[in-house]
Amino acid sequence: MNLLPRRLVDTLIMDEHAPRSRDIHRYELFVAVNVALIVIVLSTQVYAIGFSGQPPSELWWTLAFTVPLQASLLGTLALFFLSNRFQLAVNLSLTVIFLTVAAVVAFLGGPLGSVSVAMLFIPPVFAFVLLGLKPGLIWAVLTYATIFAGSVSELAGVEFPNINNTADAAIGEFIHVTVAYLSMIVMIVFYERSNLAYRKKLLEVAQQDDLTALPNRTAFYARLKAMLDSAKTTRTPFTLIYIDLDNFKPINDDYGHAIGDRVLKVFADRLRKSVRQQDFVCRLAGDEFAILLSETIDSRIAGLVMDRLGRQMQQPINFRNGQSVSIAASTGMAYYPHDATSLEALLHVADERMYDNKRETRHLSTSGHATAPMSN
Repeated sequence: MNLLPRRLVDTLIMDEHAPRSRDIHRYELFVAVNVALIVIVLSTQVYAIGFSGQPPSELWWTLAFTVPLQASLLGTLALFFLSNRFQLAVNLSLTVIFLTVAAVVAFLGGPLGSVSVAMLFIPPVFAFVLLGLKPGLIWAVLTYATIFAGSVSELAGVEFPNINNTADAAIGEFIHVTVAYLSMIVMIVFYERSNLAYRKKLLEVAQQDDLTALPNRTAFYARLKAMLDSAKTTRTPFTLIYIDLDNFKPINDDYGHAIGDRVLKVFADRLRKSVRQQDFVCRLAGDEFAILLSETIDSRIAGLVMDRLGRQMQQPINFRNGQSVSIAASTGMAYYPHDATSLEALLHVADERMYDNKRETRHLSTSGHATAPMSN
């Protein structure tokens, strides 16, 4: 996406409208097209004044069409940024463009006598892209009705004036066709690129845990399957680690879910710090997590990761009110291809070893709680 529209949207859109950021690609496209049209109109004015050789009487016509158009486009941008009334701003922008182009066509020979009529197709495409199917159809019907009425009138003998009879008339017509073509191409390309980015973001959100921002169970299975498929070809070993917090439920029951959520967030952050950059950490559900260690030639790499995590877990989790809690976890490891070579078998091995570790921890525990109580 173009940097200027993105910066304008990110800088000027009001904070209270942040929940509507799912439409950010539409906002950016709206700004991009309006800015582009303002620049194109400015270029036309510069050409007309400095290079066309038109007499002042004809320059007046150019300015009469272009200056109000520029002011109106700037006004719609201001309306959007000040009130965030996106649909109103878009419709006002389309109305300005439509009326201006219709006037240009009417004064350049009519719909059958001027190629400038191609610019009338800009508003419907713009409406389809920014507002959706129904508004796009409304603008398409309005545009065709206007062209149809003008064409019928012209066929019936009505003569439209042509104020551009200079030697540079062909250049003006060429500019109009070029603007129409490029505007539609730019809108389509911008929309498709931003829509792809939006769908990618949706996929990321669908595979992300809301609380910890770690990948979720869906992402875990997708990554594990991909690693298995790759390992069958490259014969690269990897390690699956299941992790389950010990006695996490009493924290939620005794101190509330806010404290429990804070513990999960801190634990997730410590997991991230314990692995290498190429490894994969996710939250499966509740207090269950998993790690996929890539390229583990032997168990020593997994052991180093668990040692790092153990050191991290030795540090209590402190809260602003001065309280703290210590946590412990049970783990189960499965090595590919030593323990298993299929997805289901790997999961089973890791799960069984995790519960063996949990039973052993409970048996050895003398306090009855692997998780220390909160203290002041």
